[in-house]
Amino acid sequence: MPKTGLTSEQLKQKAIACTIERMRKFGYEKVRLSDIAKDLGVTHAALYSHFADKAALFDAVTEKWLLDVDEKLAAHCDPSKNPLECITNWCVELHKAKREKVQFDPELYRAFNFCAQIDKPFVQHHISTMRLQLKELVERALAQKLIRGDAQEIVEQILDATTSFHHPSLVVYFIEQDREPALRKLLQVLFRGLK
Repeated sequence: MPKTGLTSEQLKQKAIACTIERMRKFGYEKVRLSDIAKDLGVTHAALYSHFADKAALFDAVTEKWLLDVDEKLAAHCDPSKNPLECITNWCVELHKAKREKVQFDPELYRAFNFCAQIDKPFVQHHISTMRLQLKELVERALAQKLIRGDAQEIVEQILDATTSFHHPSLVVYFIEQDREPALRKLLQVLFRGLK
């Protein structure tokens, strides 16, 4: 254990939490590793053993948020519920997660938006997790004969149809509008077409 009394993982998580606080307080561009190290009472070298540079620290912040989003989406995959309702709630949750981050945590969203434009492993993992969750819901709806078609094609259709509700740039573009009712209506139309 280092002099801080924290395990390596605890130090990493504290650094991420400290970075989030500094981003909220001072903005995305003004976060420096030296300030994070000072806040934590550790040396630069202690942080460099976890994060190669500032970009790696921002990646860790974004990865944490995406893992939180994945957990929230998973909560809407309850096998005891109607799969079409689950798909709707899943899509609404994804929309809300992105919208709330833009509205209430804009500096963290800027970091996410930057990372999402680059093929980073944790972004690809998030996308893969979302697709798997949605595919499981679609397969349940197909098994219950609530819709018809090919599961993978339907997943792509849902994601394509709802892009403007969850794509980083488009969420920002439409931020002044309450688009949840429109999203719910769009999904109803899509489900009717798939019956």
